[in-house]
Parts: sequence; C-alpha cells; structure tokens
Amino acid sequence: MELEITLQQGGMREFERTGIYPEYLIFHRPGTRSTWRIKIRNRPQEGVLKSKGKILYEYIFDGLECSYRKMQEKGNFSEWRKPDGMSLENRD
Repeated sequence: MELEITLQQGGMREFERTGIYPEYLIFHRPGTRSTWRIKIRNRPQEGVLKSKGKILYEYIFDGLECSYRKMQEKGNFSEWRKPDGMSLENRD
C-alpha cells in the first residue's frame, strides 16, 4: 500500500518555546485512518512506523527525499520505494 508523505515545517508555539523551527514528517496510508507524525531530529534520519506494537514500515529521510519499505508477512522488508510525490506544508 502506497504512503502519502508530507514534510511539515514551522509551528509558532514550539518556536516561541524552544527557539527551534520544528520540522515533521507526516506519513498517511490512504483509505485508512493510519497517520504517523515523526519529528525530524537528524539528517539523514531513519526509523520505523508501528501500529499496535508491530512494525509496518521502515523509512529513511535524507533531508530532501524520503524512501520507505513495507514489512512483509515473512518478517523481512520489501524493496525501497519512493512516494509518487512529497507535499510540503508550512505552518505559522
């Protein structure tokens, strides 16, 4: 199943509190209510997306592009995939 990925930048409340301009990756699985919001702390950054304690996806973000792969039933991962497009959202 294809993931929709958004790079979200900004957020005045957090900037005012910490002085850091926050950035997040938002992963959404269309047709479901599954959404993950991951704070970007490093570039490159990698991690996993879980649901109910089970790993569903692994991702890597290099600062410009994001790739992911899905956990298969056998316990191994599929090939790396890039989304069709990545949205950018700026917040005040």
